[in-house]
Amino acid sequence: MSAGPLLDQSRARALLERALASRELPPAYLFIGPHGVGKEEAALALARALNCTGGTAQPGSDLFVEAGSEATESCPPTSGEVVLGGCAICSACTRLERYRHPDVLVRMPLPRPRPPKEGEPADPTEALAFKADNPYRDPEITSGGLSIGIADIREIVRQLAYAPVEGGKRVVILCQSERMTEEAQNALLKSLEEPPPHTLFVLTTHRPNALLPTVRSRCRVVGFGPLPSDVIVSYLQERGIASGDEMNVAILARGSLKRAISIAEGGVPGREEALQLLSWAVDGQRREALAWAAGYTFKSAGGMRTEARNTLEELLSLMRDVAVIQSGDEPSLLNPDRADLLQRVGRHAPDGAGLGALMAAAEACGEVDSNINLALIYATLFEALTPLGG
Repeated sequence: MSAGPLLDQSRARALLERALASRELPPAYLFIGPHGVGKEEAALALARALNCTGGTAQPGSDLFVEAGSEATESCPPTSGEVVLGGCAICSACTRLERYRHPDVLVRMPLPRPRPPKEGEPADPTEALAFKADNPYRDPEITSGGLSIGIADIREIVRQLAYAPVEGGKRVVILCQSERMTEEAQNALLKSLEEPPPHTLFVLTTHRPNALLPTVRSRCRVVGFGPLPSDVIVSYLQERGIASGDEMNVAILARGSLKRAISIAEGGVPGREEALQLLSWAVDGQRREALAWAAGYTFKSAGGMRTEARNTLEELLSLMRDVAVIQSGDEPSLLNPDRADLLQRVGRHAPDGAGLGALMAAAEACGEVDSNINLALIYATLFEALTPLGG
């Protein structure tokens, strides 16, 4: 299946399969967990199960399998069952692979349309076509801030006023739902409170606290965990990605298949910038750091925000390792290839400096998707890192 396999998420699988078997689904699900661990794939698998017209796979098949794989061919459809992933071969399932089913509405954060089309919903066609071909990659979008806006939600609500086109279950999938604007979340609330007939909402997020409490409270939560390194290694080996270096890539991926592929293709995004910020803080090079931060004063496009998010998330992982080292525990580092540097910083920094830097990095990560200027975020963060230099 072009949406990719859902790997090693047995708890999420069990919860969803039980709901399908009982025919008692809630009006809305909230799938939470790290980036790139199968949340969107599970949402698509659920949509396929609810709209499949060719029967479903035999009991005991995997959560969902790739179309044309041996598992699909060896499990002929049987009527009457509803199994996560559907049959993978009927018209409904194959169209869902390409995000082309009329009753399954998928939205993701995109740049807001500009005048004269300002106020209209963003067109997800190109982004979804990319996702169909590249399930564990995000489309490269470099213009404008990315969000799911109120116009997008209003368009979805308008479509929900009509019956499902093909008579199945209408499924609305909101990917990275934490990037819905507050206005968009409020516009969604009425539909969550009084869902239209034959409609299921699935929101995915890695930051559930960024959603309004009123939105979270109306969804049934399903948790997704990091993938084991051996699962990621197997996936990379089967597809010839990162040949010979799969284990190192898997360790640095921190349980995310999406991150693993990104690392294999172009290194760890944002890592060099994060290490440079740490180096400036430890060495007391305030002038260099603030001059670098000032360069972002007029930079806020979507691509720049993505780069900043990568840098801050890498710095967060480095500060987590420093804080663990300072705690005196036997560390299981997120960045084992930088253990010498992190041990040196942790030993020489004053007690508690690692924890303070960790909290500052976490706050900066939360601000990067706001309207706060990137230069201000970086400059404020650097000042919080300077105690690491002793």
